[in-house]
Parts: sequence; C-alpha cells; structure tokens
Amino acid sequence: MRVPERLTAAVELLGAGPDDRVLEIGCGRGVAAALICERLVRGRLLGIDRSAAAIAAARERNAAAIASGRARFVRAVLADVRTAPLGTYDKILACDVNVFWTGPATRELAIVSALLAPGGVLLIACTPPPGRPLGPLEEILHARLRQAGLRTTAWGRAGGGRADPGGGGGGGIGEDQPAPQALVVA
Repeated sequence: MRVPERLTAAVELLGAGPDDRVLEIGCGRGVAAALICERLVRGRLLGIDRSAAAIAAARERNAAAIASGRARFVRAVLADVRTAPLGTYDKILACDVNVFWTGPATRELAIVSALLAPGGVLLIACTPPPGRPLGPLEEILHARLRQAGLRTTAWGRAGGGRADPGGGGGGGIGEDQPAPQALVVA
C-alpha cells in the first residue's frame, strides 16, 4: 500500500523517538500509526478514532505492534475522553481532524492540553477543503491553540518553509516546566 505523502511528512515532523508516548487523534485505518510504531522501542502509541470500522482496520494493520505492546487502538470521541486514566503523552498527532477548525473545539483542546506532557509536542496537520484558502484555517487554529494555553512554535506547508506565527504566550504554564508546544503543519 502506498502511504500518502501528507502522513509520511506528518510522522517525520512529529519526530517520535524510541521511548516516546504517542497519542494519535483520529488514527483512521492506522497508516500513520504503523509509521510511528516502526520508530518505537520502549515507547507506546495510543490511537483513537470515533469510527469502529477505522479502529478495526487500524488493529488489523498494526497487529504486530499490538502484540508487542507498542500500540493500542480505542474507539473514542475526543470530547468524551477521560484524561486521568491515560496519563500524558510526549507527542500528539492529529492529521486532518477537522474538529479543531470547524467548531470552537474548546473541550477537545482542553483534553489535548491535559494529555500533553510538559515540553510535549502537538502536531496538527491539516489539508484545507477543496476551494478554500489555507490562510483562514491557519488563523483559526492559531487563535484556538493560544486560547487553550498552547504555545504555537511553527507553521509549515508541505514543500514550503516554516514561519513563526508570533505571539505564542504560555497561557499560565509555570516557569519551572517547559510549555507544551503546538506545531501546526498545513
């Protein structure tokens, strides 16, 4: 199966290391999860998706990673996730999860903020709908991430450079802990 370039690029930018705890939101059929699991040695991946069919496909595609204890896939709606039993994650990936730009996503981003370890990285990779310019999507995401207390460190475009979006305040995160970062790739 040919892996879509956008997923390969997102996984590369996420930069999961061998010991990282990784959460993939909207894991779909587990394609990006499989790429991430190839990098994990002692690390673990949790993939969530609201679709039972997608979770079944992700489990099938990643059976070896599940058997080795490196991956787990759960049917869940992000807004309903209970954070306490999950702990925190070094890396969180969300590819084309439109909840972050189609609605206020206040609850979802609060959950993501609670799940992201100090100094952790959130990568939101998005593809604008056909006929829609990218600029407004970037503005929406940047504003929502700042409201959630996440410091956006970079924007990027596939095949293009990165630019600092500016104004990335820590949103009340203590000086003794690194601020979680949100890297948005559009």
